[in-house]
Amino acid sequence: MKRALLALMIGLITSAPAFAQDSSMNPLIPGGNSAPPGHAPKAVSSDALYDFGSALEGTMVKHTFTIKNTGQGYLDIQGVKTSCGCTTGDPSKMHVAPGDTSDIAVAFDTHFQKGHQVRTITVATNDPDNPRLALTVQGIVKKQVEAVPGEIAFGDVKRGTEGTKELLVNDLNPGRGTFSVGPLSNSNSSIKVDQEKRPDGKPGALLKVSLLKTMPVGPFDDTIKIMTNRVPLQVDVFGTVTGDLNIDPAQVSFGIVPRGQDIVRFFKLSNQGPHPVKVLDVASSSPAVAATAEPVTPGKEYKVTVTLRHGTPDGQLRGNLTIKTDDPDQATLNVPFYAIVGQFKT
Repeated sequence: MKRALLALMIGLITSAPAFAQDSSMNPLIPGGNSAPPGHAPKAVSSDALYDFGSALEGTMVKHTFTIKNTGQGYLDIQGVKTSCGCTTGDPSKMHVAPGDTSDIAVAFDTHFQKGHQVRTITVATNDPDNPRLALTVQGIVKKQVEAVPGEIAFGDVKRGTEGTKELLVNDLNPGRGTFSVGPLSNSNSSIKVDQEKRPDGKPGALLKVSLLKTMPVGPFDDTIKIMTNRVPLQVDVFGTVTGDLNIDPAQVSFGIVPRGQDIVRFFKLSNQGPHPVKVLDVASSSPAVAATAEPVTPGKEYKVTVTLRHGTPDGQLRGNLTIKTDDPDQATLNVPFYAIVGQFKT
C-alpha cells in the first residue's frame, strides 16, 4: 500500500510541469498571457502599409489588416489606437492562438480632409519583441468642393461700422452632374450670410458675409456651415472689433524672471473717443501681481504700472488684469499677463 501511494505522488510531481506548460498557453487562466520562455507569442503583419491611391473627400476608406500569431503562446491584443478621431480600428479577435489570425478592420473618414493623408493604427499586444505593432493607411484625398477664400478675416474693425466680404463655392467635379448649394447656417447673430448666383454663371454659389454693427467690442469668431449635394463645407470667420479705448501692448509679458525681485512693466490705455473716460479700478486675478493707473492726460490717456511681487513662488504664472471704466460701451477691459519665475523647466 505504501509503495502504491509513493508511486502516485511521484507521478503527480512529474506531471505538474507539463500541466503548467499547457496552462501558460490558455488566455482564460490567470497568468496565461505571461509568455514564459520558449512559449512567447509573436505578432506579424505581412503587409503593414495600405496605400489607397486616391479617394474623393467625404468617402469612407476601408481596409482590413491581418495579424498572425507565429509564436508558441497566446497573443493578446490589448487595444487599438489611431492617430486621429477620423480613423477607427476594430479587431476580430482579442486572444489569438498560435498559428491563428486576427483581422483589424480599419475605416478612415475623409470628410474635411484634403491632399496627402497618412493615418497610423497602433495595435498593443503582449508580444515581448513587438508590443506596439504599427499599421499605416495612406493616400491622396481629392476635394469635391471648395470655398475661395477658405476663411474670412475681417481684421480690426472700428465699433459701429459694418463690412462685407465675398466667397465663392466651387464644384471641383463638374462631371458628376448637377451641383447644388444650401442650406447655410452660422451661430453669431452679428454675422449675416447671403447666398447669390455666381456672376460667371458657373455651378456653385456666391456668398456675401456681412459683419453687422451690432458686434460688440473684442475678438469674434464664427463658423459658416455650407451644405451641398456633394459634401459639407466649413468656413471660419474672425476678426476684432475695436472701441474708443485701446491698450498698448495688449498683454503684459514679464518673461523669465529671477526669484526674489520686484519686476515692473507698463502699458498705455488711450481714449480715442470724443468724451473723457475715467479709470475707476484696476484689479488682478493673482495676489502676486499688482497694478495701478495714473492719468497722463486726464480723460484721454492713462499709464498703468504692473508689478510682479518678489515673493512669487517659482513656476509659471498666468492671469488677467481687469480695468473698470465709466465708458458705457467698454466698462470692463481685460489684459492678460504671463511670467516664468525662477529657473525655466520643461
